[in-house]
Amino acid sequence: MHTVLKRISGVLIMVFAALILLSSVGGVYGLWVLKDRAHRLTTAVFAPVESGLDRADEALGKVNTRISNARDRVSNAQALVGQLDQEPVANGAVLSAISDSVSMRLEPAIDEVQASISDALGLVNGVNNSIAAINDLFGVNLPTLTDELQTLDARITTLRERIQEVRTDLAAMIQGKLQMPAARVNSRLANLASGLQDIQPVVSKYFGKVQQIQARLTKLKSNISNAITIGFVVGTVFLVWIAISQVAMLAYGGSLLKRETERIR
Repeated sequence: MHTVLKRISGVLIMVFAALILLSSVGGVYGLWVLKDRAHRLTTAVFAPVESGLDRADEALGKVNTRISNARDRVSNAQALVGQLDQEPVANGAVLSAISDSVSMRLEPAIDEVQASISDALGLVNGVNNSIAAINDLFGVNLPTLTDELQTLDARITTLRERIQEVRTDLAAMIQGKLQMPAARVNSRLANLASGLQDIQPVVSKYFGKVQQIQARLTKLKSNISNAITIGFVVGTVFLVWIAISQVAMLAYGGSLLKRETERIR
């Protein structure tokens, strides 16, 4: 009876060891499948904010380009004003050329600046929402972008109003209803140029903030990826250790069964 119980014990040890061994091997495979899925999930979570930051960076670059273009248009208008005497302006042909430069080249350029700022502002709002979601999900504190672009939008609106004033004055001068020295016209244009110039440092500062967030996001994503990999490596080592121990248990159960079988014989 004692021998039979030992043989049964040996069989049970081998069965349980085999089951645990198979489970461990399957667990290792499952862990690495889950690891790949975890990496893909992390990539998917970060994709919206990464894409938003890239697009915001491009939009800010477009703002800078269009501001430079608008400043060139102001310089072109100022060059035309330089053809006038300092007395009250009476040269109709030059006045018409200045008016055309302001209405057909400068004003559309300002409109393009405002449109690009509006686009950038929309992208920034989307980025901030994505950053807030990541902060809540991972318990981190990525900085959001400030609302300085809204201030720029207001400044551009003011510049557009000034352009409208310049256009109105030029039209009145062409019609002979208003007299204005060239220096005053040039001062109006210089005021526009100064307003555009003041906007560019704010845009450049925003560039820096976007790049700073991109760098922190890349580091955070790398840290999470490393943590996932380390976690799965530790889990794999643990499961391999269990598997090796079950091989030893199989050997023990087999030897027990063999010994008792030989004793019966």
